[in-house]
Amino acid sequence: AEFAWTGSFGATDTGLPIIGSVPGHPRVHAVMGYGGNGITFSQIASEIVCASIAGRGDADANLFAFKT
Repeated sequence: AEFAWTGSFGATDTGLPIIGSVPGHPRVHAVMGYGGNGITFSQIASEIVCASIAGRGDADANLFAFKT
């Protein structure tokens, strides 16, 4: 091929992104694995991360948390 392009989309088994504190690093937050749905999940991520930084809980946080 004269030209080639590729794009990678990270996705989880559930199809949901991972949003929240990185295990063992409570001050490091990850927002990843959108699988192409960034507009929807970025709003959810902003709410979850903002609540975490402020020391509040978020009703949806467990749905998107790292599974350990």
